[in-house]
Amino acid sequence: MELITIREMLKKNTGRYAHLTAYQIRQADGYKCFTFQQVADLAVRLRAKLAGQGVIKGARVILLSENRPEWAIAYLAVTSMGAIVVPLDAMQQPDDLKPLIEDSGAVAAVVSAQYIGHLAETGLQAQAVRMEDLGTLPPAGQGLPDQVGLDDVASIVYTSGTTGIPKGVVLTHRNIMSNVMAVASLFDLGPKDNFLSVLPLHHTFETTAGFLGPFYMGCRVTYAESLKSHAILRNMQETGVTIMCGVPLLYQLFYDGILREVEERSLQRAFTVLFGLARFFKHIIGVNLGSWLFKTVHKKFGGKIRFFVSGGAALDPEVAANFSLMGFTILQGYGLSESAPVLTCNTLKQNKLGSVGRPIPGVEIRIAGTDPVGEILAFGPNIMKGYYKRKELSSRVVVNGWLYTGDVGYIDEDGFLFITGRSKDVIVTGSGVNVYPEEVEFALNKLPAVLECCVMGDKVTAGARRNTEEVMALIVPDMEYFDKLGCRDEAFIKRTLDQQVAELNQQLADFKRVARFVIRQEELPKTRLKKIKRFELKKELGI
Repeated sequence: MELITIREMLKKNTGRYAHLTAYQIRQADGYKCFTFQQVADLAVRLRAKLAGQGVIKGARVILLSENRPEWAIAYLAVTSMGAIVVPLDAMQQPDDLKPLIEDSGAVAAVVSAQYIGHLAETGLQAQAVRMEDLGTLPPAGQGLPDQVGLDDVASIVYTSGTTGIPKGVVLTHRNIMSNVMAVASLFDLGPKDNFLSVLPLHHTFETTAGFLGPFYMGCRVTYAESLKSHAILRNMQETGVTIMCGVPLLYQLFYDGILREVEERSLQRAFTVLFGLARFFKHIIGVNLGSWLFKTVHKKFGGKIRFFVSGGAALDPEVAANFSLMGFTILQGYGLSESAPVLTCNTLKQNKLGSVGRPIPGVEIRIAGTDPVGEILAFGPNIMKGYYKRKELSSRVVVNGWLYTGDVGYIDEDGFLFITGRSKDVIVTGSGVNVYPEEVEFALNKLPAVLECCVMGDKVTAGARRNTEEVMALIVPDMEYFDKLGCRDEAFIKRTLDQQVAELNQQLADFKRVARFVIRQEELPKTRLKKIKRFELKKELGI
C-alpha cells in the first residue's frame, strides 16, 4: 500500500468514514462525540485560525492539555497544514516546560483551559487557542495552500526518558505514517473497534498506537475521563471497549484489583480452582476456557475486549500468563520515541510470552557485536530524522541509518526479540557476569513486603573485587501488608524485609543475589509511562 502523509489520511478518512464516531469522551450529561466529518471541519477551522496568527509551513505549534478529542483534532490540524506539532507533557511544571518551549521556537499554541495559566507562566510570546473554543471558530474554506510531503517534519517530541536530559526527537510524516501503516497491517482493525485511550497523548506510543493508528483504520477512540480504576472500568462497560494500549504497571494494578476483590469476598479457594481448571485445559487439552471460566471478570472489563497492548516498559511474564489463563490476551511490543515508536510487536497469531515480538514490516533488527546478547540496533523508514538542534548527538545515535537503541537483548531461533535491560543499567559483578536489574526487580516485587523496588549496581571500593559492582536494591515497603500484620515499626519492617530478601537470595543465582538494600518510604520517581527514573535515584544515593 502506498505511503501517505497525515494530511492525506485525514482527507481520505473524512470521505470514507464521514458519519462514524472518531472520538468520544464522557461528560456529566453523557458522551460527547465527534464524527470523522466533524473532526475534519474543526481541523479546517483551526488551520485558518492558526494561519491568521502567522503560522506557516514549518512553524512549531505547542500542544498542551489533558487527553481529550480536541488534542487529536489539533494534532491533525497542525500537521495537515505543514506546520510542526510540539506535544508537551501537561503534568510538567512551568519551569520544566519553559526550556522546551524556548528550544522549539514555537510561535503558537493550542491549549486547554485547564493549562492556559500553566502556559502563561512559561512566558511563551505567542497567541494561544483554547481547545474549548474550537467549536466557536468561524467556518473556513477547505483550501490548503502549502503542499505537505512525506519527508516534511510533522512533530518534535521532547523526551527525557529515564536519563533526565530532554531531547527533541524530530519525526517526519514518513517516519510516523510508515509506522502507523505497518502496525495496522498486522491487525484486523476497523469501525467495529473501540480503543480506550489512557496513556498521555504527548507520548509517541499513544500518539501512534492509540490515536493515529485507530484513526487510520476507522476505529473509534474513547478518551478515559480519569485514570482511576473505577472510571476506566466504567468507560469500558459503557462503551464496549475492544482494545486498550497500556503500560505494565496498569495491568499489574488491574490484576491486583481482581485479587483484592477475590479476597474481600472470600473467594480465594474458588479462584484457585478456576485457575487450576484454566491451566489444565490450556496446557493439557490445548483449549483456552478462560473467557468462560472467568466471565464475571470479563463482564467487569465490558465483555468485549479483543486484546490489550503493553509497551513502555518490561511486562512481568507471570502477569501476562495469568491474564491469558483468564482469557485475556496481552500483546507486548517494543519501541522508542526515536522510532515513531514501534519496532517489534506480538500479534494475535504469533504471541510469545516474555518476548516483545518480531520486527514490524519494513523494520530490521540486529544485535551489535558477536555475542547473542547485546545492544539492539534498528533500521527502517520510521527511524527519526535526528534530534532537534543536536547534530553531534544525532550522529552518535543514528549511524548509517541504524538506530543504536541503548537497550540490550537477544533474538531467539524464531525471530522473536527479548529485552534484557538498558546497556547503561547493566551491573557488572566481580565474577565478570552481567546482571540485568529488571530480572531481579521482577523477583523482589513478588515479595509480600515489597510494594516496588529499583535495583542498581553499587560500586565496590575495597578488597579484591574493587572497581566491580554488587547488586543493591532500593525498596518501598508495602504498608498495607504491614498493617495486616499489625505493626508499622521501622525495626520490624527492616527485620521482615531482611528475612524475605534473604530467602529470595537462596533461590537466585549467586551473581544475582541482593548484597544490600535501602528502605525508601516515598514512591519511586517515574516517567509518565511509569518507567523508574534510575538516574534520579542514583543521584539521590550518590552511586
